[in-house]
Amino acid sequence: MKAAYINPFLEATIRLFRVTFGIDAEAGKPYILNNMSKHRWEISGVMVMTGNAIGVVAIRLTRYLSLKLLEKSGLTCKDEAEQYQLINEMVSELVNVIAGNASGKLEDFNIKVSIPFVIQGENHSVMWPERSPIMAIPFSTPYGPFDVNVSMIQS
Repeated sequence: MKAAYINPFLEATIRLFRVTFGIDAEAGKPYILNNMSKHRWEISGVMVMTGNAIGVVAIRLTRYLSLKLLEKSGLTCKDEAEQYQLINEMVSELVNVIAGNASGKLEDFNIKVSIPFVIQGENHSVMWPERSPIMAIPFSTPYGPFDVNVSMIQS
């Protein structure tokens, strides 16, 4: 996996957390993720890449962190169903902004990023490319961790 393909997503994520929520997100040491392992992430914002590289990028959050982001955004919920819906919409919009910012830096590589989608649920699964490892880049914030996971192959 080329860093030039991954870095635009990481830079856009860090900038979004800082500018939108006033939260500093600090990257940790990347590692290879075992796709079959259980995980702690309850929400994933997923983007698919096509073109010279084909793959998946996912921003993976805990429910606690997503609630803190919702709180910092100033949105309030009247019940749990509305909270679920607002979190889904907020994470979708966040990942859409990340995809948009990363896309501009990937045009020279002939890589396009899809419209993102969100998956919620305990130990949910993301469909990763079969022939490529999944790189996890952990981040820490004052409100808990999140990951950026990337799996891609050059076409």
